[in-house]
Amino acid sequence: MTEKLTVCLVGPKKGGKSSLLASLVDCVAQSAFGYSPRLRPALQPISQAEFAAGPADLRRADFFAAEKGDYERLKQEFSDGGVATDTLNTYEYYFRLSVNGEAPPEVVTRGPWLLEIVDSAGEIAAPPDGAEVAILNDVKAKLARQMLEADALVLVLPLVRLDDSAWMGALARLIDRLALAREKKLKRLVVVFSQYERLFTRLGPSAFTYACDPAVALHVLRKSLRSAQWLSRLRALDAVGVSVRYTVCSAYGFVKRFQNPNMDPHQPGERRFRRAGLEGARVHSEYWRPFLTAEPILYAALGLDSAFTFSHAQIDALEEEIPATAILA
Repeated sequence: MTEKLTVCLVGPKKGGKSSLLASLVDCVAQSAFGYSPRLRPALQPISQAEFAAGPADLRRADFFAAEKGDYERLKQEFSDGGVATDTLNTYEYYFRLSVNGEAPPEVVTRGPWLLEIVDSAGEIAAPPDGAEVAILNDVKAKLARQMLEADALVLVLPLVRLDDSAWMGALARLIDRLALAREKKLKRLVVVFSQYERLFTRLGPSAFTYACDPAVALHVLRKSLRSAQWLSRLRALDAVGVSVRYTVCSAYGFVKRFQNPNMDPHQPGERRFRRAGLEGARVHSEYWRPFLTAEPILYAALGLDSAFTFSHAQIDALEEEIPATAILA
């Protein structure tokens, strides 16, 4: 039986929500995640009509439709040098998720899944303290409704000093309201720290080797959460049955074969590497490996832990000495 799920992406402006979403399908297709390769998940963008109607009612006339959908436009904007959600609204994207390999029986019997992923502007959920942004009240009400009706929530935060961030107060208040809301349907919450590749820019071809070590990711998360005063609020959610996990991700990822972070210093802004004169999808599939952007969505939908999803117990455990992480300190 097909199960429908809603996942909300929230976080500050330019935190990486839209970039995570834009690289999601490619990350699943390239198996650039911490799940077992035997899981073999597949993620396909679908239209809102397909999500509403369900697979059995898919109109055959639309089977070969080639119209560029909202998700394809989002991916194109990302590949052209960056993407950010407009501050005036929230945007919904729809996907069909299936597991084609080995998974626990309780997961296999539930699939496939139809996912609605809500991408919200940072100015709505986590505006900087003191900022005056003209957001319509009906847009705020729409996002509040979507969050309360969501099955899972993904908080996307950039890897920065949290205590110096102007939006931390708003984020803490949002978590408080969520914890106190009785009418929420929330089952899972994932805190994902984006822009993970920036920690490894000086490591050259060794970058991907260090990034692929779950112990390095756990070390980074512990350091990032050390000053997070709202961590206790998330523990409270965990205590009342909401599964809370922490992970990292990199939408820009790493360069295939060369293994260095995929940020081209010869291009203006933030652009991925590409061969001169090459256009289209091939330019990115040839060089680009997104990293772990599938993790928060797959956990939100399936409730399955990977090597890079960490619980409060893992965050709190005594950290073993990791010589490889000395360069990250």
